[in-house]
Amino acid sequence: MIRFQRRPVLATLAVALTLLLTAGGAHPAAAAPGDLVADVLVPEADPVWTRGLAPSVAFDGHYLYYLDYAGSVLHRIDVPPAGSAITGTGHVDAPVAGAPTGIMTIAYDAGRDLFWAVGGDGLSVYRLSKNGMATLAFRVDPVDDRPGFQAGPAPTEVKIAYDRADDTLWYAPDATTRVYHYGTSADVFGSAVLVSTSPYFDVNVTAQCGYNQTSGVAVGGANLFISVAGCPYYFEYTKNGAQVASYAINFAGQQSTQDVECDDLSYAVPVFWIKDGYDGHIRAFEQPRSGACIYGGGAGSGGVTVPPLGLP
Repeated sequence: MIRFQRRPVLATLAVALTLLLTAGGAHPAAAAPGDLVADVLVPEADPVWTRGLAPSVAFDGHYLYYLDYAGSVLHRIDVPPAGSAITGTGHVDAPVAGAPTGIMTIAYDAGRDLFWAVGGDGLSVYRLSKNGMATLAFRVDPVDDRPGFQAGPAPTEVKIAYDRADDTLWYAPDATTRVYHYGTSADVFGSAVLVSTSPYFDVNVTAQCGYNQTSGVAVGGANLFISVAGCPYYFEYTKNGAQVASYAINFAGQQSTQDVECDDLSYAVPVFWIKDGYDGHIRAFEQPRSGACIYGGGAGSGGVTVPPLGLP
């Protein structure tokens, strides 16, 4: 997310949050991609940015998960009812251990029943259990493993998506144009391994947004989906980097669309959960079609019974 866009006035943010909750901003599922299906405000939400909520969300088939900014606590809340605009219920916390720089972003892996997570340094990639235990999977060498990298305004903020089709990870440094593609195993030196057939691609969303960057990435099927902070569209890309389509986000309120997670289970239509970067809202927007993005990385994960939760 681009932090310098954030409103500096506390009163303005507080009023905006109140209006979003009281105006009934979410509507029951409609028939158009990008329609707002549900809206939940996390219990930690605070109009003061120093609270530091991370711009990330994950869905495990039952619950929503998120963290503080480069945080050391994994938060869990219930999935809200369709049409809702409520404060999250069923709140449970699990302390994170094993990640010295904290955890910035997460993506759920239904096959392993855990999260892939990027550390607060933007370079450490972990397997994170639901009870908060982080195990280092590999480190991204900032030179050798990110060819052509150009740092954005938040260089340690990286979004991640797990792709169950080939057991790989999509790694998108915030407010940059390049999305990298890694295997889930380290090389002999403990470093990331780029996928040789599709190591990275560059987005181009200038025509729709007026600028070019990524702010979130999700996958759970044949294609990837990209969000862009401050832009009223989300985008579909092939895994080779060709833009398939753009879809209007049908929501008029103040927002900064950040990390994206797939959910084909919770509602009558499949949705993307998108964490807002400026406040504590996590919103569900309709996917373009059934099967576009299956939860947990896709590849047959939809409908799988999730093992018992590791959280207390």
